Parts: sequence; structure tokens; C-alpha cells
Amino acid sequence: MSVTWNTDVNAPCCPGEIIDDDTGRTLLIQTDWDYPGVAGCFGWSLRNVQRCPECDSRDVEPIPDWRGGVNAECQACGEVFGPCDHSGTDGTVDCPECGIPAGEFIGAAGEWLRDNDGATAEDPGYFGE
Repeated sequence: MSVTWNTDVNAPCCPGEIIDDDTGRTLLIQTDWDYPGVAGCFGWSLRNVQRCPECDSRDVEPIPDWRGGVNAECQACGEVFGPCDHSGTDGTVDCPECGIPAGEFIGAAGEWLRDNDGATAEDPGYFGE
């Protein structure tokens, strides 16, 4: 069963809803604490949110490394570093490894949701089964 992200909702302060593609049932996403989980369902990653350990800038871009992996490069100071996996957070609490606050994950996920109307994914359990 697949689900679709829909931003065309008439609900103040809500970025959108999840639609069950088989039945048309909907689930309105109203609280910002849900943004990281919902965005993650549709392909966003906590790893998209990084900060430079040298200058603390959030202007960081991923770059491939010579082994086929991905590093990060600070656009402010040029520092190249291994990005944080944020394995100690789901985006609703501060990252214990790098200290990025939950509000930054929530804000980035909310922005991603607003910008990705029509994204689809397999239903991770929003509508049962």
C-alpha cells in the first residue's frame, strides 16, 4: 500500500496530509513534532542537517569522497569533515553527538514537506496493516 504527501489542504498551520492511495483516507499532520518522522517516511534524512565543527556554520554541502562515501564541506570556511549520522535522535530531541538542536531538524523537515507536494512512499503503518 502506498501513501502520498499532499500540501493542498485548507487547514491553518498544517503543512499537509498523508493520503492512503488505495482508499483515499487522509491523516492531517498538525504538530511540528511529527515533521521529521513524516518527512523521513517520504525520503528526507536527518543527515541533511549538518553544521561545521570548525566555524559552526549551517551552510554545509555534501561532497563525495575518494572511497565512494560522502563527506561534508562548509561553504563558509572550506572545512571538509565527516557528517554526523545523528544516530542518537529521531529529530525531536537535540543530537547528542553534534549538538544540533531539535528545532533545526524540525524546521528543516517542515521546509522539506512544504517543498515536496506529491511525494509517495510505501505506507509505514499510518493506515494499518
